[in-house]
Amino acid sequence: MKKIYFLFLLVALASCSSGRLSKNEAVSDQEAILVGQFKIMDNGRDVTKNSRIYFDENVKGVLDYKLDETGLLVMKVPKGNHFIKLLYTPYGSANLPDGYAMLTAAEGGKVHYIGSIEIDGSGQLQKKFSGIVNDVQAKDLKEKKLPIVVSDRRDDALKAYEEEFGKTSAVISLLKVGN
Repeated sequence: MKKIYFLFLLVALASCSSGRLSKNEAVSDQEAILVGQFKIMDNGRDVTKNSRIYFDENVKGVLDYKLDETGLLVMKVPKGNHFIKLLYTPYGSANLPDGYAMLTAAEGGKVHYIGSIEIDGSGQLQKKFSGIVNDVQAKDLKEKKLPIVVSDRRDDALKAYEEEFGKTSAVISLLKVGN
């Protein structure tokens, strides 16, 4: 019985991963590390803490990252082009059009700084009530082009990365926002 309980606990913890890079994780030439600083606002309120950023698709656990109150993102992705698809906050979600907020991590095995990124939900974050939990599924959300401002303030983000993982020389791969 203890083995079954332990296995269940292990699976539950693994499914709740945040997308964070661990110190012991190896990065191959086919992968890149993204480092950026996010701030998510909604009607003047900072809703960054416990928000999730979904890259390339809206499936939990594939390329998603759970932010803490600092908004620092440090995650491993396949090298190549990526886009922010879904933004989830505890106060609502937004489904961005494919390719609206894009980045390129062209160099494998390297750290890519993607910018200091402020996303303004502008009261456009949508909630859907489903039972006891408020939740939104991307298929239920109309695509919205939220205002996104990207700036190059790499010092803070890279300093936080280096404190955790060691010295690095980052490739500048700022997020690009389309029309």
